[in-house]
Amino acid sequence: MKKTDSLVRLLLTDIEDKDILEVACGDASFSISASRYARSVSCIDLVDSRLKDIRQDNVHFEIMDAAKMRYASETFDTVFFYNALFHVRSQWEEIEKECRRVLKEKGSIYIVGTWKLDTALMKDMFDDKAEWLNDFLIARIEK
Repeated sequence: MKKTDSLVRLLLTDIEDKDILEVACGDASFSISASRYARSVSCIDLVDSRLKDIRQDNVHFEIMDAAKMRYASETFDTVFFYNALFHVRSQWEEIEKECRRVLKEKGSIYIVGTWKLDTALMKDMFDDKAEWLNDFLIARIEK
């Protein structure tokens, strides 16, 4: 089983039949795993070098700045960052504000790390909210 499949199973209640967004998606492995259960999956990244090679019918890929998303307010049930915090750290305040805007009323933001760069940063930024669950350090921010 892929690591992202294991993560999806752990967080299934916030994925199954939900509209989800993955920010700074990289190769979109998390989005692809989540697409088996979610109602809709959108993923964004600033760089298209990896996205252009991904073909997944039920996942919507876009090149977009997470600090200036083009989505309407209250579009998504859940927003995910999977091994991406290190890459967005310099704009975190703007990105978090924008994620809250696109979240539905009772939505959640999940920051998930497995890489040392991300987990160390998560401990500094979200120490009171971050906890290990199996192989994942997970922080959940509610709207």
